[in-house]
Amino acid sequence: MLIVFMSQPDFACNPHALWKYVTENTNFDTAWIVKKKDRYFSLLERGIRCAVYDTADSYKILSEADIIVANTYTFLNIPKRDDQLLVNLWHGSGVKAHDFYDHDLNPRHAIKLKNYFAKVDLMCVHSLDDRFKLAAMLNFDLRKIYVTGQPRLDCVTSSNGKEKLAKLFGESILKYKRLVFFAPSYRSNMSCHAGKIFSDNIFRADDFDDEEFSSYLEKYDAALIYKLHPIEQTAFSGRNFSMNDRCFELTDTMLFDNDIRYDELLNAFDVIVSDYSSIVYDFLLLDRPIVYLLPDFDEYKQAKGFVFSNIDAFMPGEKTADFKGLMSALTNAFEDPGRFAAARNNVILNRFDHTDGKSTERCFRQIMDFRKISEDYVPYKSDPRTVMPSPAEQLSKYIDSRSCLLIDSRKEYSDKEALRKAVGNAEKAYYVTSEIPSIFRSMSVRNSYKIVDLDLYNEMLKTPKVNIAFIQGGVDYERFAAAHFSGVKKKKRIGFAGTIDNRIYFSMVHCICEKFPNCEVLFAGTIVDDYPAWLSGFDNLVYREAAYDELPGIINSFDVAILPFFGGHTKTVPSELFQYLACGKNVVTSDMPNLPECAAIHHSASVAEVIDNIRSILSQENSDNNREAAKKTAEQYSWQNIAKGLLNDEYNYSDND
Repeated sequence: MLIVFMSQPDFACNPHALWKYVTENTNFDTAWIVKKKDRYFSLLERGIRCAVYDTADSYKILSEADIIVANTYTFLNIPKRDDQLLVNLWHGSGVKAHDFYDHDLNPRHAIKLKNYFAKVDLMCVHSLDDRFKLAAMLNFDLRKIYVTGQPRLDCVTSSNGKEKLAKLFGESILKYKRLVFFAPSYRSNMSCHAGKIFSDNIFRADDFDDEEFSSYLEKYDAALIYKLHPIEQTAFSGRNFSMNDRCFELTDTMLFDNDIRYDELLNAFDVIVSDYSSIVYDFLLLDRPIVYLLPDFDEYKQAKGFVFSNIDAFMPGEKTADFKGLMSALTNAFEDPGRFAAARNNVILNRFDHTDGKSTERCFRQIMDFRKISEDYVPYKSDPRTVMPSPAEQLSKYIDSRSCLLIDSRKEYSDKEALRKAVGNAEKAYYVTSEIPSIFRSMSVRNSYKIVDLDLYNEMLKTPKVNIAFIQGGVDYERFAAAHFSGVKKKKRIGFAGTIDNRIYFSMVHCICEKFPNCEVLFAGTIVDDYPAWLSGFDNLVYREAAYDELPGIINSFDVAILPFFGGHTKTVPSELFQYLACGKNVVTSDMPNLPECAAIHHSASVAEVIDNIRSILSQENSDNNREAAKKTAEQYSWQNIAKGLLNDEYNYSDND
């Protein structure tokens, strides 16, 4: 397996921490894609396979990769195969808002983001809170974001920061009693800008005085190490500003050349000074003072914004807007480091789900165990052979078409003129339906009894020669009563057989699955419209696509038959009921007031009563107690008897009914 890593800055951040874990704990092949050419040559010298981003060599490496790991969307031009896994570990989490948070986000940038994140399969973040915020700000599928912790933070408390700091600046850096780290966020990048961009000093403070600052640092035997944001380094490049000899600049080049990441240095510092940068959250793990220097707070808030409305609660430290305030805040931090300890702890509790130093391992396991989510929506289509016959189709077996014309509400009539002519020539004409549309009829919901052509229905309703036959229920009695189950079942079976549509009271079904884990809860028949999501999630909930001719045998395998209907559907009298009864089954129903009286029908006023009724039936030694009553009731509702009633005008419906 080949895992290819990419990071901004090169060879750093979460991808580097994960790369280190992979190289030390697996036999996987690895490679790096870098943006800077000098980093490429350096990594080659270290024996690391690599290539420069967006070159032929990098495309070749990426084409071979099984997994690609990055930490930002600056690598927009990543070619990716469908069978590759693209992981984005992101690069931090602070208080600043970005990307889709902005109502006025540049449309071109939005398109770039969508194109990039359409390729990303998985993200790993450090908290549930961050999971939601990143999903929103990146317009990314929340299902693909996992809370593992950030790999780069595992070293914050365990690294020998002072030793690494001495490697960067020499042993003399350790002579200072106090070390302060200044790490501000960016004010301008390729997609947005916020706050004060141009300044003649790194603090962006109008009242900054370097001599005064030098005296202050000398007084407290302190040194300041500052690291500008990688993007901001260019903003200050060539500017006419100087810092006293107690101030030291740390750059990404220094870190790379010495094979050090900034998170490995954090525990060397006594105080951090920052603003809106996520580095503050890294430093929080040390429970040490934080000073917030915010000279452009109002401008930044207005232009960019924050992910918290009560922003002060998530910035646990003294805040100042100018240089004088900075020195005062540093003094307080030196002399009373525990002042904001409770506030810091509260932020950690709310913003860190993992602080055990095992985030890298969790992240690696999550990537190894990840299974891609299918993005392709393919509408579910039942096999046409499983569609149950309509009432008109059932009745046509017993009615002579020469004397009585049956118009089927579930059939599309392409030649309306021919139909009108047939109506005119018929002795009798019936429009057969199980639905009488109301003024609040839903147009989008599909179910087994819904009228296909509402315009035709309205026309037939106004045609004097056509009677509307409103028919619910009915059973091919001879077929169902004579059937038997010849198969083998390992468990008792609670079942529904027929048409599966929006009538089903799915929460009732789930309660049945939960309360009877040792029973199979079988739904058999045909599905109207899309495959229902509720049919998954329980090991004992099974769907079997079955043709109408298969239903008698399947129903005979039931120990309990169920009619879990809800809403307005509880007022119906479905054909499934009589099919169950014809097979001699006990039927547990939801609260359905219009069903016929029969000892085999167990009405349930609540889900709890459904459970009780099922339990009672399953516990009976003689499960055939109500068999004869069931069959007798079903026979009264045979399609043959309904056909006789239709011919005797017992099913006429008028608009005034």
